[in-house]
Amino acid sequence: MVIYYQKLLELLHKRLSERQYIIFLSIVIGFVAGFAAVTLKTFVHYIRILVLYAHDFSVLPYLFLFLPLVGILLTVAYIKYFRKGKIGKGVGNILYIIAKKSSLVPKDMTYSHVITSALTVGFGGSAGLEAPIVVTGAAIGSQQGVLGQVTYKERTLLLACGASAGIAAAFNAPIAGLIFSMEILITEVTIASFVPLIIASVCGTLCSKIILNEQILFHFKLQQPFDYHNIHFYILLGLLCGLIAVYYTRTTHWVEKIFKPKHKKRQFLKAIIGGFLLAGLIWVFPSLFGEGYDSIKKL
Repeated sequence: MVIYYQKLLELLHKRLSERQYIIFLSIVIGFVAGFAAVTLKTFVHYIRILVLYAHDFSVLPYLFLFLPLVGILLTVAYIKYFRKGKIGKGVGNILYIIAKKSSLVPKDMTYSHVITSALTVGFGGSAGLEAPIVVTGAAIGSQQGVLGQVTYKERTLLLACGASAGIAAAFNAPIAGLIFSMEILITEVTIASFVPLIIASVCGTLCSKIILNEQILFHFKLQQPFDYHNIHFYILLGLLCGLIAVYYTRTTHWVEKIFKPKHKKRQFLKAIIGGFLLAGLIWVFPSLFGEGYDSIKKL
């Protein structure tokens, strides 16, 4: 199957101009990355149903607090025994691959982050789906570039197309996917690269819409018109969110440094400690259970 697809790409590469060929690849990447995002969301949804509704927690009502620990242990086991301890750390790993690895994302990253994040979030781990779908989409785009035999610059663009499509499909937000890639993955954006990015984002969103038939993730309506007299509140909100972002980043690095295992055999011990700490936090803050989108909708 892959051989026939590669031959088709070779034929199209000869018949189409470079611009047309990249646009064709961006369409393919958009739909494939969109399907990957749908797969991830579906896995998380059904794992959540399985662990929450297939068991009666009325007898032991606090047992669900330790469900994230199960997901974390399963994730650690998968990384240790199937990935040999190598999986990379989200978007930072993709930036490293762009800069140091000629945008060549390994094949197994097209599915490994889907599995690990589905297990972690599906069992209630308080992690988001943003980074996993960015990595998965980027890997899909990179592999399409390898099959299509494009240059490093074009492969980087296709990598960004995959990331854009993944975010767009996961959150029904094509503009958000486009802006993410423009700001994080490729800093120099021309009109020639802008068109494939927006096409991939729209194709990813379309794929999600067709399969899941979901509405906008966060739907709201303004009850009052915008009042410029309140502009200082928006400025304060922006400053506060910026400070929280810095706090979150620095605290994450600090905790990682503390819990970084000196020996690989201690990975499960670290996972157990983290799982118990998370159980305590969920008991205090129930909204930490899962990725948190339901809590934001309620707000």
